[in-house]
Amino acid sequence: MTPSTDRVNHTLLCAGVFMVWYAITVIVSSFPHFELLKSRGLLMPILCLFEFAALVPIYRWYLRSYSDIPLGHLRARQSLLFSVLLLAVIASQSLYLRQESWTGEQLSHSNLNLLWFTLAVVVLAPVFEEILFRGFILQAFMMWAPRQRIACSLLASIIFAAMHTQYVHLQTMIALMILSLLLCAARIISGGLKLPIFLHMLNNLLGIGPMLWSALSQ
Repeated sequence: MTPSTDRVNHTLLCAGVFMVWYAITVIVSSFPHFELLKSRGLLMPILCLFEFAALVPIYRWYLRSYSDIPLGHLRARQSLLFSVLLLAVIASQSLYLRQESWTGEQLSHSNLNLLWFTLAVVVLAPVFEEILFRGFILQAFMMWAPRQRIACSLLASIIFAAMHTQYVHLQTMIALMILSLLLCAARIISGGLKLPIFLHMLNNLLGIGPMLWSALSQ
């Protein structure tokens, strides 16, 4: 197999993983009781559970044959540095970010449903989203342009932001792109997915933490 053929096959594989993820979204949206699940705040947990259950085994299978998207290691200095950068990014968002109604709607349900939502957003989503976006998608771009890491990261970040269709404000899309660029840098510098997964979990926890606390205190 020539290097060019191998890149094509890898690209098709990465595109296939993306299609699996997207197909799950379409299938869940066609559930008979879709609106009921949405109104009760259960749609996000169910969707994340299906996506996690599909992408994690695919990634584990991929690791048995290829080594270009490793888990890597969490190193103390890198974790601390990127955590500080993440906090700076979150702090800067207070200057321009607008409240999204979707998040408030998800946090207006029963305490049990809030628990499922928190589990989905803080634990499940960061794992499979990093596998998909900072794993397969970013790697697909870098296979064709290994010296253009910034451009590859930007393309992956545009896709990442565009796929969050639950958000409506342009400011949120910009914030998602900035977050993704930071996660791409963490993936490249650390050499694996563990650091971006950790940062993604931290970001989501800090993002919903105040609203979650307010909802549970009522």
